[in-house]
Amino acid sequence: MKSKTLLSRSLLSVAVASSLYAAPMIASAEEAAKEELEVITVTSRKKVETIVEIPMSVSAVSEVELANRNYIDASDLFRTLAGAAAPRGQLILRGLSGGNTTTPNTTATFTDDIPFAFTNLADVERVEVLRGPQGTLYGSSAIGGTVRVITKKPVLDEFELFGSMIGKMEKNVDGYDTSTSLGINVPLVEQTLALRVNGNIQNNQRPMYNVATGNQSESQENFIRSQLLWQVDDNTSVTFGYVRTEYSSQGTTLGDTSKPGGYYSLRYIDNPDAKYGYDVEHKWNECDPEWGRVRCVQGGDFVKGAVDKYAIYSTFDLYSQDETDLFTLNVNLDNIAEIASFTYAGSYREYESNSLDDWSRLDADDLFKTWIVNKGKGERTTHELRFQNYDINSPLSWTVGMFYDKTSSPSNPDAQWQYLESGDQVSAAANYWWSWTGIEDIRQMAFDKFGDGSKIWNLRNYSEWDKEMALFADASYTFKTDDMGEVEVNAGVRRFDLEDFSHYETEGVWSEGVTSIGGEEDGNRFKFSLSWRPEDNYSIYGLYSEGYRPGGNNGPLAAACQADPKAGNRKDRYTSDSIDNYEVGFKASLFDGRFNFTSAAYHIDWTDIRTTIYMDTCGFRYTANAGEAQSRGLEFESTATLTDTLQLVFNASYTKSELTKDNVAISGKKGDEMTMVPKYNAYIALDKEFELNGKPMFVRADMSAYGKYKTHFNTKEGDQVPAYSVFNLSARYEVNENVKLSLHLDNVFNKETELYRSDRSRSDSTVAQKYIEFLPERTLAVRLDYVFF
Repeated sequence: MKSKTLLSRSLLSVAVASSLYAAPMIASAEEAAKEELEVITVTSRKKVETIVEIPMSVSAVSEVELANRNYIDASDLFRTLAGAAAPRGQLILRGLSGGNTTTPNTTATFTDDIPFAFTNLADVERVEVLRGPQGTLYGSSAIGGTVRVITKKPVLDEFELFGSMIGKMEKNVDGYDTSTSLGINVPLVEQTLALRVNGNIQNNQRPMYNVATGNQSESQENFIRSQLLWQVDDNTSVTFGYVRTEYSSQGTTLGDTSKPGGYYSLRYIDNPDAKYGYDVEHKWNECDPEWGRVRCVQGGDFVKGAVDKYAIYSTFDLYSQDETDLFTLNVNLDNIAEIASFTYAGSYREYESNSLDDWSRLDADDLFKTWIVNKGKGERTTHELRFQNYDINSPLSWTVGMFYDKTSSPSNPDAQWQYLESGDQVSAAANYWWSWTGIEDIRQMAFDKFGDGSKIWNLRNYSEWDKEMALFADASYTFKTDDMGEVEVNAGVRRFDLEDFSHYETEGVWSEGVTSIGGEEDGNRFKFSLSWRPEDNYSIYGLYSEGYRPGGNNGPLAAACQADPKAGNRKDRYTSDSIDNYEVGFKASLFDGRFNFTSAAYHIDWTDIRTTIYMDTCGFRYTANAGEAQSRGLEFESTATLTDTLQLVFNASYTKSELTKDNVAISGKKGDEMTMVPKYNAYIALDKEFELNGKPMFVRADMSAYGKYKTHFNTKEGDQVPAYSVFNLSARYEVNENVKLSLHLDNVFNKETELYRSDRSRSDSTVAQKYIEFLPERTLAVRLDYVFF
């Protein structure tokens, strides 16, 4: 974690060299950006339109606004959107969570028309959020909505050097967070070839402190992105892209509020006749029932001034490492025989992941050390071909296309290994504590099966792949009248075919068996809308849209899970779920564009919910189709220019999402509210512009508010997240035309509240974690943005 990667060193070297040799030149894009903010155009329907023209609920945030709010990652933006929830970073729209997990994958993310969850906002031109099922144009896993990240593209006629530096500190958290970005745009051949390269390095000191190891949680995230634009002629452009992302972390972001009331210890009795020289007994050691786990295990003592709520006790520090290399190709032909335009967006990526999970607590009550190492690798290929009408002034607008997506994993004998620490005492203790497995000598079993006494369980992945092939079409016709304005009728369809296969084998202490599963599935998803624009500046629409998430295969069921009450609901294969969305909306741009708002009301029916099932007795999970649900809500977003120098932003929503049938698999009952979903959320911000020493200065005050919500069906006290609000202040000063300096003070009143909490176990287990994640305490960030030409 402490060493710098090659990517980090390369980016810093470029930054230093560029700063030494690039002289600042006078330029400013501020006025152009302000003009763009007045009438924001989006490409949500894969053509350029204003928000008022689109018959769906869409939010769009520009580059200038992203910088003003100091948003570094898209998850920062999600918390301000009407109808959005992001309890642990992943976006959940319109109440479509579906289970007991914070990562239901009900929204899809596309970066430059490639399905790629790239949410770092450095050198991003715009972010669009499309609410509701997008099962026609954007396909699978977009049942709640789609996030579109549009990066800045190479410029053919200008040399640019740009970047930003951010330093941030949080109360009661040791160390500083840093983010450094640097980019360059270089015209290579006049009006023909240009290269744009940018990168970012982030280092985050996280609050959780492991008293067992003495280490504070931390993470590092890097990326470098390059785009080579070839303008073949006036009608044809080709863009080659490459993205390298790296992520590594040590420790956890989740705290633990469990109060175990005691802990187990072992007594070893010398016995020369025992194989490992010991007989074993265990003892329960009581502690004050009001003590947290750390204080209990340490006998009442605490360590070096760590803040109680940030202290955890884990025999290992979790770690994870992820790397991705993504290659992209985008081709645009603006005019094919004055009939159509053509677009191709394709990608190929390779990725690897490594992580360590500490199972000493759940499997061994911390009496000895056991851990799991996960290793994954794979590749993914996507293609999208799209034809659209050439005449943008025609009343008939149409899009037809094809989408192909295949993900595969090669043979991987090391997909998962569980390890047991060495030593005769541990060998004796494992045989004693795990006697219920029926294995007489676990260490000997490890030698016999794997030739290594430290390896006690293995998951091998022989083959795994899934693919989707889809054809889609979308057409609209606009009727223009003299007295009634414009009426647009729109219809779309997507035909999809899914196919998948997986072949696993497990061996060792927990399970023995081979699983080979494959399946196919197909279907159609439709969309219909009717919108009325009496005038150019407002519209009323009605929309029906459908969505789906692909089905797939479960891994093998561990022997330790055979008796779990929820194991009976497991099937080898689960199918796609289905979403039906009914929506009406009203949008307007009034008073010469000084007041803009969008509003929507929706009703969603969700069937065959694809959800993750946690088996409490063994700690494993599987996926199932479980039940039906309904979500209804109201959304409102607005921007008002109160004076020439004062602007107000107000967003709010109400969501009622609940099960409509009993759902035994997730312990849910008819009428239960969905997890992770507050009934309301709101965001309000005031922006004031004035001059300081003859230079522009901008001040912003904003507040976000969320209603209470639960994180689990069969809800326990530890699954309740209270309502909260947070107040922030920021200021930006334009030092000169090239340099902007800003300060951002978040959680000004230093409220102590939670973003997330959940009990891992449904029983009164003294072992399982009671997870908690806190709202960051008062945080001060300093940001420097610079642009040199």
